[in-house]
Amino acid sequence: MRTISRTLIFLSFCILFFGCHKNDSPPPKPPVANAGSDQTIQLPASSLTLAGSGTTESGTIISYAWTLVSGPNVPTINNATSATTSVSGFITGTYVFQLKVINSSGLSAIDTVTIIVTPAPLPPVANAGPDQTIQLPASSFALSGSGTTASGTITGYMWSLVSGPNVPTINTQTSASTSVTGFTAGTYVFQLQVTNSFGLSGTDNVTIVLNPTTLTLQPANNNANEINLAVIGSTDGSSHNIDLDAGAWTTGGAPTYLRGAFKFDLSGIPAGATIISAKLSLYSIPDPTNGDGINANSGTNNAMYIRRITSNWSGNTVTWQTQPATTTTDQLLIPHTNQSFLDLTDLDVKNLVDAMHTSGNYGLMMILQNETAYTIRQFCSSNHSNAAKHPKLVIVYQ
Repeated sequence: MRTISRTLIFLSFCILFFGCHKNDSPPPKPPVANAGSDQTIQLPASSLTLAGSGTTESGTIISYAWTLVSGPNVPTINNATSATTSVSGFITGTYVFQLKVINSSGLSAIDTVTIIVTPAPLPPVANAGPDQTIQLPASSFALSGSGTTASGTITGYMWSLVSGPNVPTINTQTSASTSVTGFTAGTYVFQLQVTNSFGLSGTDNVTIVLNPTTLTLQPANNNANEINLAVIGSTDGSSHNIDLDAGAWTTGGAPTYLRGAFKFDLSGIPAGATIISAKLSLYSIPDPTNGDGINANSGTNNAMYIRRITSNWSGNTVTWQTQPATTTTDQLLIPHTNQSFLDLTDLDVKNLVDAMHTSGNYGLMMILQNETAYTIRQFCSSNHSNAAKHPKLVIVYQ
């Protein structure tokens, strides 16, 4: 009996000491979730990829679940049950996403990832420079632009013509600064486009006003290159008087003819200049010395020509008999008038002045269309006391 008791005690001890430890196993471990590295993206990026993963020592990973923890809006998780998924629909701000991983033992783990979405890069700012007013006949002018950017760097410049009276040459279109040639008078608008390293661009315009040069010629007094060429009968009666005339009359019964020759100093116009316009003004003399001595204009047909003189002459030596040659090319016909006094203002003599500028400046001559007796037109010369009535020529050139 005592032996059996001892045996039972021993067996109980063995069961307690050995049996329980022999069959005990550790509990399964939860998986480990990895939501990936934090990211920063910049708009206008439309999407990004969340690249998560999960590992487990117990069983296998059986599911993934992405959710939004926080953010300025609710973007679209395109495949929330995949370890890797794209997300779209962001706005500027900070987002936190959570990845939950579950293993085959039903255990789970979570991890979060932070996504920072920054604003879209700003376009650069272009500066085409200040507006300019340039006096012709300049042969070129400079466009001086610049560009600044808060995003990236400036990578390109481009000049273009927006509007203008012609198409000039922009000599270096892709440079911040360039020269421009081949222009005419008028107003031009140029645009500078600046591009940055994000491919964004900004523009600015500059206005360039190109003014032609205006040359006003009105001799103050006693212009030596003005003369009334006259013949009385067969005698030369040419003189520097207070008038310039185109007429046919009689003096003491002898036929008298008058032709006014006058020349302006065009030396101030550069050789290569282009004549834009030329306006001649002749002022009817208020105190006539020829004709009937009362009326500046007389006759039934006092129409007259203004012709270009084509050979050299000097007011100090020229006579009726040695008067210079003229041409009828581009001559100006001044119609008859019944008015006793009539100023001729802003007569268009561009073609005549153009020819004088290129072929020699020998001046102009007034001559009646029909040199019929008792017909005359009389105008003030630079010898007249009223300087405002001296012959005037206004030339615009570039």
